[in-house]
Amino acid sequence: MSYQKKGFEGVELPTNPNMPAWVLTPKEEQVIFERWRKKAFARCDHLIKAYVECSNSYENPLDAMKKCEAANKRSLDCVASYQKLEYLDEERDILIQEKRIKQKYLRQKMRESQAAAAESK
Repeated sequence: MSYQKKGFEGVELPTNPNMPAWVLTPKEEQVIFERWRKKAFARCDHLIKAYVECSNSYENPLDAMKKCEAANKRSLDCVASYQKLEYLDEERDILIQEKRIKQKYLRQKMRESQAAAAESK
């Protein structure tokens, strides 16, 4: 039995239109972290693939570790260069902007429904 960790990709997170957009829930922080991690690995995908190809070209895993050490170091350094707090802050800013847009939309819908309710009275 394989366990597949379910991420938050494609999950609609609830937004309270009365809360400031910069207040982040633990689930939103998790979404930010997952996005940050995915983008770091996506930016270094070519180096990771080069390391995998190098290591797969040897039958003996010890030979692969020894001979592909430089490729492994390049891929790890690349990922580490993108896993810095400045990139995490960028992801936070993106999510906060998304929340602001969603809150604006929800407020608009609330005003429309209140106006419709007032007209029907």
